[in-house]
Amino acid sequence: MTGKEPMITLNMCDFCSHERSDCGAQPILVDSLSLDNLSSDQKRSVVACDKYISPVDVLKERFHDPSL
Repeated sequence: MTGKEPMITLNMCDFCSHERSDCGAQPILVDSLSLDNLSSDQKRSVVACDKYISPVDVLKERFHDPSL
């Protein structure tokens, strides 16, 4: 990527098993990193979180639980 191309961001909340509005997390947003070439909607993307739970991990746990 050159300096003039826009950054591609992934919002961790889009891949989390929690709902952001009621999860009680303290996320770190892209905006706090002071990156260039971000659109205004990308600045609210979450890049780190203390409550993130991957849906894949939830499925792995359930798949390996003999009581299910």
